[in-house]
Amino acid sequence: MTEDAGGQRDAPIAARVHLAHAVVQKLAEDHGVDLLHLKGPAVLPGLRAEGKQSSDVDVLVRPSHLARLVEALESVGWEKRTDFATGSVFAHAANWWHDDWGWIDVHTSWPGVGIDPEAAFDVLLRDRVWREIAHWGCPVPDRTAQRLILVLHAARSRGNRDVDRAWTAAGPDEQAAVRARAAELDAEVALAAGIGELELHRHHPSYRLWRHFAEGGSRFDEWRARMAAATTLRAKADLLTAALRVNQDHLRMELGRPPTREEVRARQRLRVRRAAEELTRRVRRG
Repeated sequence: MTEDAGGQRDAPIAARVHLAHAVVQKLAEDHGVDLLHLKGPAVLPGLRAEGKQSSDVDVLVRPSHLARLVEALESVGWEKRTDFATGSVFAHAANWWHDDWGWIDVHTSWPGVGIDPEAAFDVLLRDRVWREIAHWGCPVPDRTAQRLILVLHAARSRGNRDVDRAWTAAGPDEQAAVRARAAELDAEVALAAGIGELELHRHHPSYRLWRHFAEGGSRFDEWRARMAAATTLRAKADLLTAALRVNQDHLRMELGRPPTREEVRARQRLRVRRAAEELTRRVRRG
């Protein structure tokens, strides 16, 4: 570990991430928290390209244990930077930052999984295995679940090549096991999006959303896809509200500091104006 000109301790990112996994696991054990380590050094051998490194720690926590984990993280200096509602399209994760250990992404669900998050966690925990990270035993999903998790992640990350090792290189029996796990988790549409079979699910409410991840498009297209995927009036109303509201977490990261009220109001006016202009263009094009 070295120090920069300002006296700030600095360590290689890979070493810091490995150590942070161990730190988070120790906190979880001390506070009775069930969690699983995902991605990065938690991935089992052969499922990702050699030398590929992560810049943060990803964990999936039992949803009912979230409050305990948050208390444990913040007790040793992690600071919350984004909330679940603003962190992603799926509102599935929030981010914490620590000056020594870096970023941790805390997931309560995994995008593409359709069953209740608590039940989904039980499914993924059921066949967990243990992997040493920084010489500390950390629970991780089994190989079948990891294949599925990597493919689901690739389905919403254009250019991600994890599918090559996690799916294409798998044998018929392994692929069948992944399909069975996807069915158990109601993740079949997202799996199809990741492996090039999305057109088999054209009539599913989430079809347009997964196609948007695969092909891209405007923010307006994204919101239309999200609206189509929302299955209740309450969910649609919440999405409409979110579409017009400034994401203050992202604005804070963009500015490098908490935004002022005037900056939030200015960004809010800009967001509404852009939405109106986009809607007008769409109407004129018919």
